[in-house]
Amino acid sequence: MRRLMFLLALAALSLGGASAASATMCNIDFNATLSVTAYDFGIILPTHSVIVDIYNGTPPSSTTPGDDVFSGFSVTHPTPSTTYMHWTSPATPIVNGSSIHVGWTTDKNECPPCVTGFFTDSNGNKIPGTDVNLVAINHNGNIPNNCTVPITITNIRGACLPRPLPLAALNRYNQELAAQLQFLSPGGTLSPGESLTLPVPSPPPGTTAAADACGAYVYNYDIPGQPSARISPWVQLP
Repeated sequence: MRRLMFLLALAALSLGGASAASATMCNIDFNATLSVTAYDFGIILPTHSVIVDIYNGTPPSSTTPGDDVFSGFSVTHPTPSTTYMHWTSPATPIVNGSSIHVGWTTDKNECPPCVTGFFTDSNGNKIPGTDVNLVAINHNGNIPNNCTVPITITNIRGACLPRPLPLAALNRYNQELAAQLQFLSPGGTLSPGESLTLPVPSPPPGTTAAADACGAYVYNYDIPGQPSARISPWVQLP
């Protein structure tokens, strides 16, 4: 199968004097497309990770509709090589059209190349048939599909930021961040084992070298076409 590839690779990042708190952050918007009512949401990471930060959603405000914010969270390790994150107690039950937003940072300083999410019932059990699969950009500038199913990625955008943002700022309601996103690629459908390599977001006007100007890179893209949710990951690389 043809390998989807753009020839411009993301340069290796060297932050020099950047804050030690800087880390890879994974934040994801989900718009539920469900035929059943769900109550919670779970994500399986294919690594044994320590969760060092989480985000449960953006509360509604006078200017934004916000998300169905979760008030509970737990983390377990079902096997020695996996991590299960379970967001619980949303403001209202999750139905078709509900918007949820979850985020996390781990001690691995990465967003795994294949993450499986699913909706859970009122007893915290997985609802069969509600799997969602997503992939993330890595530090080499690639989006690899390590999942067992094809993944479609569209509307890939990125920003070169002077300094990292906190986890809670990586969401669709951050208008300042949205204004800095540059279109990078229309994307494509990745079969298992294929990958997409992205160009580097340009540094702000007045600077010449991305290594000097960029304290962090943020990428946002859409993953459509899955039965249970429309997905929009936000990944920040230090």
